[in-house]
Amino acid sequence: MSFAIHVKPRSIRTQLTLWYLLMLGSALAAFATSVFLIRVATLSREVDAELNIHAQHLVAVLEPRLLELDPVLALANDQRLLDEPFIVRARSGAPVYTSPTFPPLRGVDDAAAVRAARGGDSLMSADDSTGNTFRLATLLVERTGAAPLVVQVAAPTEPDRAILRQLAATMLVLFVLVLAAASYGGSFIARRALRPVDAIVGRVRAIQASRLEERLDVRTGSEELDRLVDTLNGMLDRLETSMHGARRFAADASHELQTPIAAMRAALDVGLRDELSAPEHRALAGEIVADIDRLSALVRDLRLLALADAGHLFERAEPVDLGLVVRECCEIVRAVAEPKQIVVSVDVLAEVTVSGSAQHLRRALLNLAHNAVRYSPDGSTIQMTIGRLDTEAVVALVDEGCGISPEDLPHIFERFYRADPARARDTGGTGLGLAIADHIVRTHGGRIEVSSVVDQGSTFAVFLPLPAASDLTPASPPQTINAF
Repeated sequence: MSFAIHVKPRSIRTQLTLWYLLMLGSALAAFATSVFLIRVATLSREVDAELNIHAQHLVAVLEPRLLELDPVLALANDQRLLDEPFIVRARSGAPVYTSPTFPPLRGVDDAAAVRAARGGDSLMSADDSTGNTFRLATLLVERTGAAPLVVQVAAPTEPDRAILRQLAATMLVLFVLVLAAASYGGSFIARRALRPVDAIVGRVRAIQASRLEERLDVRTGSEELDRLVDTLNGMLDRLETSMHGARRFAADASHELQTPIAAMRAALDVGLRDELSAPEHRALAGEIVADIDRLSALVRDLRLLALADAGHLFERAEPVDLGLVVRECCEIVRAVAEPKQIVVSVDVLAEVTVSGSAQHLRRALLNLAHNAVRYSPDGSTIQMTIGRLDTEAVVALVDEGCGISPEDLPHIFERFYRADPARARDTGGTGLGLAIADHIVRTHGGRIEVSSVVDQGSTFAVFLPLPAASDLTPASPPQTINAF
């Protein structure tokens, strides 16, 4: 349809219109075919009924002539029968009299008419020599004291075919008109139904990266499109949060990198003075090395976070003996905690095996343990417990440190977040330890849950999913632990 060509072939509007036309056209075609076939059958029955009645009426007229001594002469002299297409046959099928208007049948059809005459009453179709089709009614006429005769009356089918052709042409015209109207109506309905989509697209295009605080205020009146708007608004919320986080991260990272660089620059400026002694130069060199170490650690942490964000933290997961990893971490942490006389103990309630990277899980647990040591008072205790809880492995780390305030607790896993920035720098942290631990655990399909009371201590519980085949080696019976 020319009025629907202006829409894009790949647009939903065009596809909806085409599907609507296809379904409607199929239904109309099926309906029209059914009506046509029913009409053909009905018309055929009507023709046969009319032919049978006419044949019986004609036989009633012919019967007195057929009883005369010379029926052929009697039939030929009856002017009323000149326009009637009939033939009189003997019971054997031999023609006795043929009216002037009876069609000359083809050889095959004439033979079929002879067989019908021998069989008695019947209705059949036959073609004449010019290809016209007729319906032929055969009636038996009994004669007293003489052999019976057979009368065959012909009726042309062309008028009925003309009626069917007219019906088919009418249906075709109506079919085209209905599809044309449906095409326009379907395109109009689809255009109205999808108009809110155009509004949504235009509104989304108007929202730039610098204006992510804007939201879609389109209300379509459609449950599905309203859900789409809500979903897009939710996505914009997440994008805005991510963008703000990325900007804050970039600012914090540049600040963290600038601090050791500025310190090294200041130390080098001091070192360029001639009046410094050799011991003073060595002290400055030590400060520069410390700043370089801190800068290297920060760069390594940033690289690890970038790999975790990209999903490339580790290439292939392997079975990890979590108990062994926890014991190794405890040995390392004991050395770090010894100057503060902090007691680090480990309690293995169940030997568990998880799937992942032992190196990165060790890094996550060490970050948590170092954080506990950093904020725990001298002479306190840090307890690490490993066990199994339902379908998860649990590593709980309990300290007796300063605790975390409720307002800071939701933010402790954010990058460069410090509840007390000054104190955090005094302890040598980069502000990325907990963020790295959280990324590593989430990359392994787990989570970290935290509970804390100010001035009483904190509990960090690491939950890791157990693999489907968790019994790779004999393990002690699972025991439930209270992580908090």
